[in-house]
Amino acid sequence: MKWITARRRHPLAGYVVVILALALFGVGYAGLAPTSDQAQAQTLAAEAPSADDVDIAQGKTIFDQTCASCHGLDGSGSDLNGPDLREVGPAALDFQVSTGRMPSMDPDSQMPRKPMAVSEQDLADLIAYYNAQIRTNGAGADVPYEVPDAAPQRADFDQEEAYEEALSEYEAEYDAYIEGASNTDMGMKLYLTNCAHCHSWSGGGGALTDGRWAPEIHDSSPREIYEAMVSGPGAMPMFSDGVVTPEEKQELISYVKTLQAEPNAGGIFDLDRVGQVAEGFIGWTVGLSLIIACAIWITAKQRAHD
Repeated sequence: MKWITARRRHPLAGYVVVILALALFGVGYAGLAPTSDQAQAQTLAAEAPSADDVDIAQGKTIFDQTCASCHGLDGSGSDLNGPDLREVGPAALDFQVSTGRMPSMDPDSQMPRKPMAVSEQDLADLIAYYNAQIRTNGAGADVPYEVPDAAPQRADFDQEEAYEEALSEYEAEYDAYIEGASNTDMGMKLYLTNCAHCHSWSGGGGALTDGRWAPEIHDSSPREIYEAMVSGPGAMPMFSDGVVTPEEKQELISYVKTLQAEPNAGGIFDLDRVGQVAEGFIGWTVGLSLIIACAIWITAKQRAHD
């Protein structure tokens, strides 16, 4: 106790206490803040089915087993905070399920991106049942099948030749879609105007209010980005084709893909492209700390001289 009492009166004691308090606060917040990797789901892989190769009866079974407990048997919602699905459209359904956000065990919490919990065939059957029995008068946006989805994965195929063929077809479809966007400047302006304030300039995501966050979009496929814009999941606003035209969405998605391909510059102080605000805050904190340290050092020398 004498050791603590003696040093409590030291000129630097106040600065040390402030620095320790800030460090503890930052570590505590980092430990408690939600992250995008706090949930997992099993993936049941399968080759993507044809749009005509669907089973509506199987789709009903899947809906009853995985969706109805929150959204009701008719999709009208329930007291468990499951929203009404009748007018959201199949694009919203495809986005939520294909990104693994649904089905959710906790409808009150924001769900992170994770592996899809059903197979591609199950998802196609589910969307077919939704369109046939739940969707009201064609409400909501359709799945933009002309926009490429995620690249095929080797685990989805039994033979290497089938995988290589599917990958080649996907790359051709992807290249054709991206090449259709010719105005990079427009895509950048659209992204910076409508997306960067939440998802950051680099697509790395960021914190929102009420403990929510805007997810990073580095792994998002062109179709998922398009579906998110037309369905407005979570706190995201809806950008219908009347607000941002399909051609403008194509330009924006093309720009996002350049962000996804941009390598991290690295370096000694690698911040993993967390965004200007976070990087600026870190730079400001480090700079201010150095100024305070210099001021303490100068005044300490002056006191010693006196």
